[in-house]
Amino acid sequence: MSHWTLHDWTDLAAVRRALAAGADPDRNPTGYVPPLHSAACWGSAEVLAELLTVAREVDQPDWAGRTALWYAVREWDREKVAALIAAGADPWRRRPDGRCPGELAWWAPVADQVAGLPGAVEPTEEERAAQRAADALIASFDTDDDYQDWGCVAFVADRTAAELVAALGGEEVPVEDDEEALEEGLLLVHDLPGGAVLQQYDGIEIHGEEVLGLLSRGTVAVSVFDHPDAFICPSVSRDGVLGPCEEVMRDPEKDDPPETWRYRFGDGGHPSGWTARALAMAVALTGVDVDGGAKWPGPGGRAVRLPVELRD
Repeated sequence: MSHWTLHDWTDLAAVRRALAAGADPDRNPTGYVPPLHSAACWGSAEVLAELLTVAREVDQPDWAGRTALWYAVREWDREKVAALIAAGADPWRRRPDGRCPGELAWWAPVADQVAGLPGAVEPTEEERAAQRAADALIASFDTDDDYQDWGCVAFVADRTAAELVAALGGEEVPVEDDEEALEEGLLLVHDLPGGAVLQQYDGIEIHGEEVLGLLSRGTVAVSVFDHPDAFICPSVSRDGVLGPCEEVMRDPEKDDPPETWRYRFGDGGHPSGWTARALAMAVALTGVDVDGGAKWPGPGGRAVRLPVELRD
């Protein structure tokens, strides 16, 4: 039997050649993403339709329990969602963590395609209001600012800048301009309603377990590291313990903070930037209020030079 070797799931002729050569429409022995899933996420509607004419398992799960319909819903692709449902895909088929594509569809412009189906339970008004608030917070961060220059930022709940400086045990120093802020091991710290925010231009210590653990003793701290050549993966620390949190472009895992779903981690169809979603969740988890205030400390405020033993 032939194996799938496609790199372009929009190439209908290549798909037909592979099927004619004996490629299994339900299996991909060379990878963990089955053909239907690849077509639903990265392929064309025509390729998906072709596979559906020969596929035996329209609801076959991938390695994480996600069906092809899950992929189509996450990409907000109405044509593919319609094709999969017409072929018998079950919107309410749950993966091991209890999530299903039909419930994810409520928060995408494919909601009407599942609304009238048997088993549909629409979100409550409270749930809809919470999602609207989350989307508004995401939008507040989704600006034209160049995020690639700010390095690491951390939000800490219910702590003042002075308390964080003391917790780190570093030397407090004045910072008057951008050049001084670039010093290695230097953290800028500002008070905000509900807590404090820290920024590090050079280094990622506030994103790591040791420093973030100190900042989160008795509270919660969330840091976000953004880099043009790296994934955007928040660090969430509660009372000194760093917990799991998936990279923002991936579907959340079972033990990730539940807020990752509301702040659209892994939602490929949403028009907001990935960084905006991570920052919005960080603010939501800590309760630090950035509305109407500076999101980044910037020069001119309090700064602390990390002790040598806390530097990477």
